[in-house]
Amino acid sequence: MARLVTRAWAERGPHVECTVGDLTWRLLRNARVLPQEDIALWEQAPGELAGFAWAYGNGDVDLLVHPLSHAEAFAQDVLPWVRARHGQTSRPTTVWALESSEPLLMALRQRGCRRATNGCYLHLAMPLHAPLAPAPPLPPGYRIREVLGPDEVAARALVHRRGFGSERVTTEVYARLMAAPRYQRALDLVAEAPDGSLAACVLGWLDDPHAVGEFEPVACAPEHRRRGLVRALLHEGLERMRRMGARQAIVYAFEGTPASVALYRSAGFTVVDRNLGHIPEAA
Repeated sequence: MARLVTRAWAERGPHVECTVGDLTWRLLRNARVLPQEDIALWEQAPGELAGFAWAYGNGDVDLLVHPLSHAEAFAQDVLPWVRARHGQTSRPTTVWALESSEPLLMALRQRGCRRATNGCYLHLAMPLHAPLAPAPPLPPGYRIREVLGPDEVAARALVHRRGFGSERVTTEVYARLMAAPRYQRALDLVAEAPDGSLAACVLGWLDDPHAVGEFEPVACAPEHRRRGLVRALLHEGLERMRRMGARQAIVYAFEGTPASVALYRSAGFTVVDRNLGHIPEAA
């Protein structure tokens, strides 16, 4: 799957549904990911992976096919698998594909998928060819730094849970993530509050072959919001990515969360694509 994503980025980046870092994050972000049940691989020929569908517990299904000339055959083969999973969650099934992937969108619509009305995900990017403007100021007593290491894994998992209001990322889950091959502690950044607790966090991923960095996920504890902490974390992460060789950065934001979109725009990101949801017709 990583090789497929890499090939897609070489030809279509940044108009690709995910980065290689996303694969690691999605695989390890909670203890309930079951790859053999949640992921359907599609081969154009035996041993030649050309697409995949990745289903989540909330009913969402991410789709990727490359090259896009295979989109019609991919949709024909994958949609029955998607429909077969319908009913395994309490939410409607929604398949997602980029607006720029017109052959895939057309194939989905020809097979009865209708556009979802609950918004879309924006793909935002920014160039990293030159040093950034000076970092935004921090409130008194706060500081930006990278995670200290395994000794801080519990605190790092806690700030994620508090930022998202979710219990999925336990200490054990985050410990596995920190041991993953693509994880880099230099891009796992936190804002430390005056009392020494962690107030906000961003996790960066670097795709060396295509010189692209990505932020996923980004979070801030409720009582520390609206203080510029996440923007400061993004600035530090962008500058670290640039020094590590990245020439472009990407981040995702749900269209229905204007505060997040405004934050990323203020940091220098612009919308380059949209990930559109579609509801498959019943089997």
